[in-house]
Amino acid sequence: MKPNDNERTPDNEQAPDTARTTLEGTTLEETSQEKTSQQTETRRRTWPSRRTFLRATATAGAVASLSGLTVAQEETTIELGGVTSGWEGRSPSDIEGETNPTLTLEAGQTYSITWENVDGLPHDIIILDADGNDIVGTEIMSGQGETQTLEFEATEEMAEYYCSVHPGTMRGDIQIGESADGADGDETEEDVADVIGEGPTIGLERVAGGFVSPIGFETAPGQQNCYYVLDQPGQVYHVAADGGEPTEFLDLTDRMVDVGAATDAGFDERGLLGLAFHPEYQENRRLFVYYSAPLREDSSDENGTDDGADDDGNETDDGNETDDGNETDDNNETDDNGSEGSNGEDEAEESYDHTAVLAEFQATEDFASVDLETEQILIEVDQPQFNHNGGPVVFGPDGYLYWALGDGGGADDVGFGHLEDWYDENEGGNAQNTTETLLGGIHRIDVDNEGEDGKPYAIPGDNPFVDSDDGFDEYFAWGLRNPWRVSFDGEGRLFVADVGQNLYEEVNIVENGGNYGWNVKEGIECFSTADPNAPPSECPSQTPDDVRGGEPLLDPVIHYPHQVGEETIGISITGGYVYEGEGAPALEGHYVFGDWSNAFERPSGTLFASPLEEYEPMADRSEEDLWDINRLSVANAPENAINRFILSFGRDHDGELYVLTTARYTDGETGEVFRIVSEEDGEEIEPHEDSVAQEAGEEEGEGEDGEGEDESETNDDESDEGDDTEQDDGADDGNETGDGNETDDGNETDDANETESNGGSGNETA
Repeated sequence: MKPNDNERTPDNEQAPDTARTTLEGTTLEETSQEKTSQQTETRRRTWPSRRTFLRATATAGAVASLSGLTVAQEETTIELGGVTSGWEGRSPSDIEGETNPTLTLEAGQTYSITWENVDGLPHDIIILDADGNDIVGTEIMSGQGETQTLEFEATEEMAEYYCSVHPGTMRGDIQIGESADGADGDETEEDVADVIGEGPTIGLERVAGGFVSPIGFETAPGQQNCYYVLDQPGQVYHVAADGGEPTEFLDLTDRMVDVGAATDAGFDERGLLGLAFHPEYQENRRLFVYYSAPLREDSSDENGTDDGADDDGNETDDGNETDDGNETDDNNETDDNGSEGSNGEDEAEESYDHTAVLAEFQATEDFASVDLETEQILIEVDQPQFNHNGGPVVFGPDGYLYWALGDGGGADDVGFGHLEDWYDENEGGNAQNTTETLLGGIHRIDVDNEGEDGKPYAIPGDNPFVDSDDGFDEYFAWGLRNPWRVSFDGEGRLFVADVGQNLYEEVNIVENGGNYGWNVKEGIECFSTADPNAPPSECPSQTPDDVRGGEPLLDPVIHYPHQVGEETIGISITGGYVYEGEGAPALEGHYVFGDWSNAFERPSGTLFASPLEEYEPMADRSEEDLWDINRLSVANAPENAINRFILSFGRDHDGELYVLTTARYTDGETGEVFRIVSEEDGEEIEPHEDSVAQEAGEEEGEGEDGEGEDESETNDDESDEGDDTEQDDGADDGNETGDGNETDDGNETDDANETESNGGSGNETA
């Protein structure tokens, strides 16, 4: 499922840890320091330009009460429902049905807040003062249907209440002493059109269904009349272009983690995440797969990557599941951090969550299935958390294989398994550290030649760190949080959607040797690990001269906030393709992409299209240099929306595009594949009858207003498939989905997406 990327765990759950990488016989070690106390107060500002408007509206959206202020509550008992998209008001009657209701209290009065965990993701409730300092709160609770009661005496200092795991969406105001009338902060809502325009109406044609969480659509060279669908739990299905029942082509479930086990809700960003057929597949039957395996026993306690040349170079690992000391992220993108574990355990016992495996297989001689005995592992990378896994595997026009990896999970690229980098203002992170980890980057290898020391692949001679000590030879680009779907266009440009943390989603055009800014920046804005909801006004636009020669931090061409006013735009980006077909002429000259969902618990993905422009790599990109974003309407669908989680996109041999969706996380059979067609050719698209929203007793097909923000994943920070969701270990949204800062997933999936997102791979976020 798509990544979700925006989850986090309390600061006192972070402990020193050691993250190491082993590659080519070298072991490198770095100990990360204990995370400093975080304050999550969001500052509202007034900005004169579109760029600063984006910053202000996203920041305001991260904390605004979606329902405005309520009148004073006479009762001293308050009841809330805890769900990632926002606190549900239940009692007293004046907050019933409101999202993130303002609580009006009297100083000196004793109150009790009883809240129920609605979605089975990790939540707590904490009351803050105006400076963002904790006053009183509960422990994190992740059991669906469980309740907690917080008793306290109201004081003048109380200003807000929030969930520390999903601070971007689960946050409301506290009013002391006075009742308040009217609504809060709608000043930016009328300006949503300044961020997202209205695009054309397209149609959808359902071509396949019955999947769980379809996160990939691939075509094989020489096979014009079929395509392949990756299902996140571990299967690849062969689907005839003219329809018919999908047939199984590959099943890797016995080599993978238990997809869906990362969170109580079933959201997960691990799984079968990437597939690429060799350009000469008809002659050599070779294909390449990325999947999430249980933590390798011959791995290292240390994290690490291994080139697959032989097993002796890997140090052993204890194989224990990670615990929730890792921060969570966004996404929808909601994310959790992955494996089991419980708050308060000794974090010295924490270990990596799983191993990311890039492997080669061969198809059988009749091309009907994959011969599992032919597996050759190319690279293994241990992942500290369950989210932010990236996922795309693709051959470029240069004939080389590209593999995108996320930053390792959690939130903010800090915490267990996240190394230090050159930027002292922020903790972390893996995405800026190219000498000790492959996490947070895109890698390019030559699979048609052997490398040195028996490596099963060679290194392209123009990779940026060849003959350099500045990073691993495999690197092509870095500075990415949770890349959820990548694609090349007809001109050879590499589009990479990266699930954001709490506030922004982005699409980059990635070039050889590029640094895309995470975790110094989120989108075109600066990023703070100490306060992810408040972008700093200043940050570096390049690395120091002694760090890879002072390279620029390149900004994306597409960038949007999770929330503007009371409207959630999305929470965990899902990358797509430049449209190069003929069936939907309104999309000609556009990059088509989506967002995993605008709420973690309700399938509500959005389709977007951006008109193509000339690209020039630059740092400090201005608002005028961002590409326009238009929202696509879906013909013959309630609210002109797809009403599903958007996991991925696909492109067939004719350049026609497909959108892959699900209405659940990693269970059921709600996964579907739709071809994008003209408005006139579109079928009737009703919300899926077996969606997670149905379980929550929610009406399908509702509008997006009032739904919460990020995190989804995908708390990816997620549907990050994602983002850029969740679990005690926090992760992202989702994009989502994916990933509490994200989603993700989904995206994330997020993590997110969390999506991201974006719950699966990414988008959860994602």
